[in-house]
Amino acid sequence: MNSKWIFGLYVMLVVVQLAVPISQIWRYEDILQTGHVYKFRTAPIDPYDAFRGRYVFLSFADTVAPIRPGDKLGSGPAYVELAEGEDGFAQFKQVSVEPPASADYLQVNDPWEDWERKSLCYFRLPFDKFFMEESAAPKAEEAYRKFGNRRGETQGDAYALVRVKGGIGVIEDVYIKNQPIREFIKTIPQIENP
Repeated sequence: MNSKWIFGLYVMLVVVQLAVPISQIWRYEDILQTGHVYKFRTAPIDPYDAFRGRYVFLSFADTVAPIRPGDKLGSGPAYVELAEGEDGFAQFKQVSVEPPASADYLQVNDPWEDWERKSLCYFRLPFDKFFMEESAAPKAEEAYRKFGNRRGETQGDAYALVRVKGGIGVIEDVYIKNQPIREFIKTIPQIENP
């Protein structure tokens, strides 16, 4: 009787351990299939801290929005309302302490108010890594730095296509010169290793 109880507990532990990652994978795949698509402009990055492992590190432009009148931001999460601008890129409409009822939004953690203009909020987007195959990532990182965004430029030729649903954003692809980065790196000469 005791061994059956221990075995049952073991099976339940295994099921719980498998359920957590499977539910996270399912949630991101659901967002990629059914989420609203936005294009986010990327910003120049520090080339010395740009590549870590098997992903391209992204920085985003214009991550600031007005705070909804009457809201007081604390140390918890905030919600950034999204809209598509006339140029086809995502615009940040306002930041609030509650999720918008009828608009797409992203949940951001630890937003900070502008010290001089208390009505503005700065934030980091909850996604900044675009994962790729290990063999393609170094060339993609180099292409992103050379052709997509450069220091001193306010707008480069790179952007991220992001699906948004229920406050969560998932990067679908990164584009350079209106081509998916995986296709773009095929058009440039081989990068030599140092």
